[in-house]
Amino acid sequence: MDEIEMMPEPNGTWIMVCPCGQAECRGRGVKAWRKFTVTILPDQRYRVCCTACGRCLEHRLIYGITRSTK
Repeated sequence: MDEIEMMPEPNGTWIMVCPCGQAECRGRGVKAWRKFTVTILPDQRYRVCCTACGRCLEHRLIYGITRSTK
C-alpha cells in the first residue's frame, strides 16, 4: 500500500489506513477523525493527512483523482 486508504465498512462505519501503520475506524455518527486530519479544499477537493507520519492525500470528490505527498 502506497497511499492513505479510506474504505467503507458494511456496517456503515469507515476505516482509514496509512502505509506507516496508523489506522482508525470511525463509527456511525462520528463527525471527525482523531488520528487523521481532513481539510476541505477549493474545486471539490479535500486533503487527508496522517498525524503520525505527515503523509497527505489529496482527493477530488467527484472523479476520485488521488495523489499522495510526503
